[in-house]
Amino acid sequence: MKRVCLLALAALALVPAARATGPENWVVVANTDNPDSVAIAEEYVRLRLIPASNLIRLSGIPSGTTVSVDDFRSKILLPILAAIKERGLTAQIDGVAYAPGFPYAVATNTDVGTKKLALFQTQPASLTGLTFLYEQVLGRDPNYLDLDANRYARKVNVGGGKVPDLTALLARAQTPPAATATANEKQWLTEAGKLASQLQVGSDKQAELLYNLACALSLAAHLDDALLALTAAAEAGWMNAQLTEADTDLTNLRPRADFKALVTRMRTVTARTEPSVPFHNVTLFGGRRYLLSALLGYIGPQAETRDEILTRLARSTQADGTNPAGTIYYMASSDWARTGPRQWAFPSAVSALAPLKVKAENLAGVLPPKGAPVAGAMVGAANFDWKASGATLLPGAFCDHLTSFGGVMTGAGQTLLTEFLKNGAAGACGTVTEPYNVPGKFPTPFVHVYYAAGATLAEAFYQSVTGPYQQLLIGDPLCRPWGSAPLPAVSGLTPNTLVKAPRRLTVSAPGASRLELFIDGKRRQVLPAGKPIVLDPRGLAPGTHELRIVSVTGAQECTRRTYFPFRTAAP
Repeated sequence: MKRVCLLALAALALVPAARATGPENWVVVANTDNPDSVAIAEEYVRLRLIPASNLIRLSGIPSGTTVSVDDFRSKILLPILAAIKERGLTAQIDGVAYAPGFPYAVATNTDVGTKKLALFQTQPASLTGLTFLYEQVLGRDPNYLDLDANRYARKVNVGGGKVPDLTALLARAQTPPAATATANEKQWLTEAGKLASQLQVGSDKQAELLYNLACALSLAAHLDDALLALTAAAEAGWMNAQLTEADTDLTNLRPRADFKALVTRMRTVTARTEPSVPFHNVTLFGGRRYLLSALLGYIGPQAETRDEILTRLARSTQADGTNPAGTIYYMASSDWARTGPRQWAFPSAVSALAPLKVKAENLAGVLPPKGAPVAGAMVGAANFDWKASGATLLPGAFCDHLTSFGGVMTGAGQTLLTEFLKNGAAGACGTVTEPYNVPGKFPTPFVHVYYAAGATLAEAFYQSVTGPYQQLLIGDPLCRPWGSAPLPAVSGLTPNTLVKAPRRLTVSAPGASRLELFIDGKRRQVLPAGKPIVLDPRGLAPGTHELRIVSVTGAQECTRRTYFPFRTAAP
């Protein structure tokens, strides 16, 4: 019975409708037992013009850094969804922003149960990752740990060839090792079986799973099958020639001519990505729905203070529509383990940013050069000191570094993602435990392309991570430095006017594609730009209400709003 109730909530009775993602489409969640959490939540609502009805206050939140997935469901996720439904906002909410005061990690053991996990499917998960994957979490479906769980993510197209028939290979890989097999062969054939079980014949092949399958088969000395899996990975989109050539898991394949030819072909390919698309929770992405999610900040001795978070959020709010004049830096450090998984796509991302008139550079080193104005950065280093670099992070910048413990907010011997935030970035991310250096768990270099195309920070991030369950996103999810919309000018109503009957309003918003009308934070109308709006007071309780009119512009659906109070009286 309990499971049925959970799934009923998961369905959320969503009704598709045209609308844009903005402050009206996010809830902010505060832990009422934590004064800092409440203060930061209330200030973010004020800074971002989020309707007061979108602030959710929860109590009884488990303390500590990690919460069980059962407590996450019952004490955090379900109460949030229930509050959204109770307020009539179900079809409107696209994202959940957590104020500090929540565990940042979620132990998923009870959902996994006896399911065989691949080596890279480590635990725990993150607060923001599992909120994004809420439908599967509500259904207790441990496949939220998969590398392709996020179907909102944009595909990076680098293969394009025909994936070979893997039916026989996958069947062989899932056959238990022979009793005569060596211990090493048994170990890696078992791992290959786990990976093969995640690859469904006839479905889109997940390039990273195929690559990992090739590694396991190579380590088991099943070389023909390993090469077949690697070829399939390349055709499905794996084109990281540097990592493929340097990976010790593939040492057994290196002498082969077909391996060398495959690596040579990888080097000639330019990666391209699908265009950025706006996020709506009513949209089905590959049959699934999601909720964008971010943690506004984390207070701790090695993380941030309350004042640092408040200052940072105020700074990021001012970055919207500024088109930062700095450069996005893709840094190729000598730490191959942390640079290699993404470095192959750096030049392609730089090229993709050029038509957007956003400067980008692919440089050798750990951090951008001294004095550089940085609009974004992708780093590959376990430890770094941003301030010592002399580079300046511009308002709105998104940064990350591929490392094991950047999201372990109590510290684990590596630089925390908050190093970027403390030095001016609007957002940053990191994994909450050892991710085994799997690229699908980290943003692709194209995260900056989506951001520069006009997506919000949260949209850009989730479009760039195919397996986000372990990523902790901290920052201002609504920051949109490269997106703007006209400010709606409204005639026919002045602030605090008593509205007794339906009133026709004229709205001017040159360049807008449509207008959305909200009363007390709830969307009431969606109209083409240029059409008059009718404010109808019927059905509203006597008293003061808020009218806001949002203009929506362009393919990325950038928004801007005008709002003011009006009054109603008893009929």
